[in-house]
Amino acid sequence: MNSPKRNVRPWVVMGSIGLISAACLGTTMVLMGSFLVPLSQSLHTSVAFLSYYYTVLVLVMAVMMPVVPKILVRVNNRLLYTLASAAVVVSLLLIPHFTQVGWFFAIALVIGVAISFMSFVPVGILLGNWFVEKTGTAVGICWAITSVFQGIMSPILSAAIGRVGWQQTMTWLALLVAVLSIPCAIFGVSFAPAQEHRQPYGSVTAKVESAPAEPEATVSSRQLFTAPVFWLLLFTIILLQFPAVLNQMFPTYAAMSGFLGTVGGLMVTAAMLFDIFLNPLIGMTCDRFGAEKASLAWLLVALVSYGLLILATRLVSAPLAIFSAGINDVLYVYLGTGITTIASAALGKNAFAKGFSYISSISFFIGAFAMPLNNYIAEQFGGFVAVFALITIVIIGLVAMIRGHHLTLNEEDYHESTNV
Repeated sequence: MNSPKRNVRPWVVMGSIGLISAACLGTTMVLMGSFLVPLSQSLHTSVAFLSYYYTVLVLVMAVMMPVVPKILVRVNNRLLYTLASAAVVVSLLLIPHFTQVGWFFAIALVIGVAISFMSFVPVGILLGNWFVEKTGTAVGICWAITSVFQGIMSPILSAAIGRVGWQQTMTWLALLVAVLSIPCAIFGVSFAPAQEHRQPYGSVTAKVESAPAEPEATVSSRQLFTAPVFWLLLFTIILLQFPAVLNQMFPTYAAMSGFLGTVGGLMVTAAMLFDIFLNPLIGMTCDRFGAEKASLAWLLVALVSYGLLILATRLVSAPLAIFSAGINDVLYVYLGTGITTIASAALGKNAFAKGFSYISSISFFIGAFAMPLNNYIAEQFGGFVAVFALITIVIIGLVAMIRGHHLTLNEEDYHESTNV
């Protein structure tokens, strides 16, 4: 039997899932922002109105989250991800031909369903199946691939839109998404190593276990909803929704702090660059030191970034503001890589898929309105750095509590769960 270090198939699966998420999720959630202004002009509407596209996506994903684990178990994952990738590609090809804004929001429903299988919940489930060891590292590298893709494509798209127009650029982008995602879906995705008569990375047993049973067969909803750790994780992710999107508010911060407009853009760029190496670094530290200990350390780093932002404002130091923005990206990364590892550790393998999907569903509903609430906070308090620092302190307290409230299931629980 091959040693874990030579077991490369899990890393192939990780890379494939990373490319699919980068191409499909990254394009429709982040890179779509490059097209909103010309698209609004073409459809004769405002950018503000078109931005509700993101609200539609997040709300659809919230509805989908509880059923995603069930579909992953029951449907051939290669077929599932091929269809989801194809749905995104076809949607991108159709958008340049829309003449009514209603069609744009209708296609957002389709995209929302498709990318529900590419968010951090299904990524955590699939990589949790393929990695017994280095799960956090795998999750981190997976999201780093998305960060690299977004960082490379954002300036390319801006330049292409200026040269050939947004319709042609989106068509080219759709073809690129197809080239990156569909082959990975066909050849690289699989629900569990046992389906391929393989072992997960880090397994030292010679016996290949059967494919995991459906997650809902091992823990009941009542057990989840009465477990303190479920609510601790839920409140943690809800609170994270607010400071984690600070990178989208850096232009607002720069304007409110008296910086030139270019500083806000450079702060966003710094956050994107830090995102590339913070994803695997946070994952590796969670593997090395434990999810909770590493989380507490990284959250303290986020607090330091708030202090630096306050100092940058008082000194009117653009370089310090830009550097602080990069460090603050810790919270954005933690909402994906970090929270996945801590949820996996706290809920356990038998409850992670179901528990994390419910938690994410609820938090997605609230997260759909995070930006308007953040803007309200900025208006009411004259800024948001101090408020977000306070929220981060509360999150640190919740993570500390999670350490002592891991979900444990005894033999009676398993029997009861299968009958619920």
